[in-house]
Amino acid sequence: MTNGAPERAPSIRRELTRKAIHLASAAVPIALAAGIGRRFTLLFLAALTLVAIGVEGARATSSIAALCFNAIFQPLLRSHETRGITGATWLIVSLFAAVLLLPVDIAIAATWAAAVGDAAAALIGMRFGRHRSARDGKSLEGSAACLVATLIGTVLLARLPFTLALPAALAATGAERLPWPRDDNVRVVAVVGIVTMAVAAL
Repeated sequence: MTNGAPERAPSIRRELTRKAIHLASAAVPIALAAGIGRRFTLLFLAALTLVAIGVEGARATSSIAALCFNAIFQPLLRSHETRGITGATWLIVSLFAAVLLLPVDIAIAATWAAAVGDAAAALIGMRFGRHRSARDGKSLEGSAACLVATLIGTVLLARLPFTLALPAALAATGAERLPWPRDDNVRVVAVVGIVTMAVAAL
């Protein structure tokens, strides 16, 4: 996401819709925190992952499938997604990997950061962003929103001690601002998971 970089009105509507999808994916950390089984969550995410990969495979191998997909979803796609893997697919794969590989509490923190922390950065940045980076237009206000939103989730949902919750929130905020890899869903989940695991091991 652009963390509130200035955009034309149609692009703003696109980003609002994209972030609504992000916020919907918060169902994953909420479900885990509510005690819904990890196995059930993995099965659900595995099914979504297979569907997403199937769609991406069809787009890559069939010009007709690609045209049909773009005709339906073009208003939501960024330029690099028209011919490449979409952010929605990366988000689903990242959520699945987090739940599969990380301890449950850290998986909750990492998936919450990607679902809500990143969305908060975008929405607050678009509305209130004033102090922007010349490189990519991301705002300090958006980053602050990411930090606060992630911290709230790691404390209240993941129930991590503050000594872990704060590094997780800082990791999410830093990862959201990094330029690489291009899709921030992957890097937010990965960085939060790695940093939190590393701090927990100290």
